[in-house]
Amino acid sequence: MAKFLKWVEAGPDELLEDVAVRTLDSRLQPVMHYVPLAAKHPERDIEHVHQMRVWARRAKAAMSLYEELLPKRRRKWINAQLQAIRRAANDARDDDVFLQRLAGDAEHAAAARPLLDAVRHHRQEAQRPIVKLWKDLFELGRFPRRCAKLLRKVGLRGAAADAGPIAFRPWAENRIQPLLDAFFAAAEADLSDLGAMHRFRIAGKKLRYAIELLAPAFGESLRTQAYPALQDLQDRLGQINDLAAAQSCLKRWLEQAEGSQQTAYLQQMLDQEQQRLEAQRSECLAWWNARRKKELRHLLASQGLTAAHP
Repeated sequence: MAKFLKWVEAGPDELLEDVAVRTLDSRLQPVMHYVPLAAKHPERDIEHVHQMRVWARRAKAAMSLYEELLPKRRRKWINAQLQAIRRAANDARDDDVFLQRLAGDAEHAAAARPLLDAVRHHRQEAQRPIVKLWKDLFELGRFPRRCAKLLRKVGLRGAAADAGPIAFRPWAENRIQPLLDAFFAAAEADLSDLGAMHRFRIAGKKLRYAIELLAPAFGESLRTQAYPALQDLQDRLGQINDLAAAQSCLKRWLEQAEGSQQTAYLQQMLDQEQQRLEAQRSECLAWWNARRKKELRHLLASQGLTAAHP
């Protein structure tokens, strides 16, 4: 599998436009790599669909971060396609994960077998939007051409362009601040509420993606110390989100269950996921305490990143 790096290489004093072009290209290239693989060779590796979705998210985050440097019409078109790529991957990814779980459940093989067949059929249907998307955007190179045109048009606009060149570091400081403030504001909510925890996870994901893109503007410890602490938190929140997504998936299959054996099997799985979700939530809430919150604030503040929220 190809190796694409999440970290952007740049210098704090580089011209903003140069960093923007390199950054956007580093996010769009993986999308262009994984979509054809996911469309044409899904059986080779289920990671193709997963990585297609992951890099579409990362590309969307980069497009959002550098929005002011992008031509509006081309930006909106690329963003719409990235959103379509993410949506096309959703059902396929859910099916891939569920198929892995069913195939590995030797203890309940008799109950799992007919369900496996149904999920495999659903996975085949879920492949259709991915293939259509590849045909529409990639078979004749439409998406890569549009991306190339976008990158050629990256630059400051209006009054910002008239003011002269901008270095990467001061711009990065201004761009990361609202994401930092939003993250710590979300951290003050009642995280025992699933909705509040979800909003906190999203705020953390936006900050994490921004650090991946902007870290070179700051000291090395932002990448080596603050980022791992944030990623540890995000991994825990992500596990909770995965369990909630698994519950939703199981509920959909339960509504279509055929026979008492399959119904009982799915209900048992659903009950287990609910127990795991509650345990994971309790563990995460206990782990994300005042001390860890303070430590993360301190690590970020050491790079000059201080949240407005107390």
